[in-house]
Amino acid sequence: MPAASLPENEVDRLRALNELRVLDTHAEVEFDALVQAAALVCNVPISLISLVDAERQWFKANVGLPGATETPRDVAFCAYAIHGEDIFEVEDATLDDRFSDNPLVLSNPNIRFYAGAPLRLSDGANVGTLCVIDSKPHKLDEKQRSILNSLAKAAVKALESRRSLIDEQRTIQQMSRMSLELLNSEWRFRALSDASPLGIFSTDLNGKCTYTNTQWQ
Repeated sequence: MPAASLPENEVDRLRALNELRVLDTHAEVEFDALVQAAALVCNVPISLISLVDAERQWFKANVGLPGATETPRDVAFCAYAIHGEDIFEVEDATLDDRFSDNPLVLSNPNIRFYAGAPLRLSDGANVGTLCVIDSKPHKLDEKQRSILNSLAKAAVKALESRRSLIDEQRTIQQMSRMSLELLNSEWRFRALSDASPLGIFSTDLNGKCTYTNTQWQ
């Protein structure tokens, strides 16, 4: 079983994936809804949002494979799908030399059909797929392919929006921390100033007094 080759932009791709800060996070409703819709539209029992990490594919959302969270990258169909810009489809894996002896074909979940739409970020990195899987041969029609591509775009938007929200929350936390540090610094200055035996005052650029300590007063 030949493992998929690494994309030419693998280093940048992995950096983009890690910057999403989504790996190993808990299930989230918006992603679960996308795989449920994909499975329903494509009439298959399994659908995944699969993110292809350095050594594994990890499932952000999963319908049809209860308890499964990841598989090794070297057996992942998605590792092939991230090479392209369109849906990567395998109608019958047992007839495909790349997958006929794949352990995911020879044993549970007995993959026969696979179709994966790349999750292409705004910077051009393919970080994974929204894929659908069946244990019997299958073929998507044009309408199903169109909808699967649209659902993949929605997954990308959800991933990038999630990252933006995390960045905003982090910025707010940093600003709050800086404000608290500033307040503490001002409090320490006033305490030291009031304890000084010398009179201390400050003015603005126009010469207007803006601060005096107790001794000055």
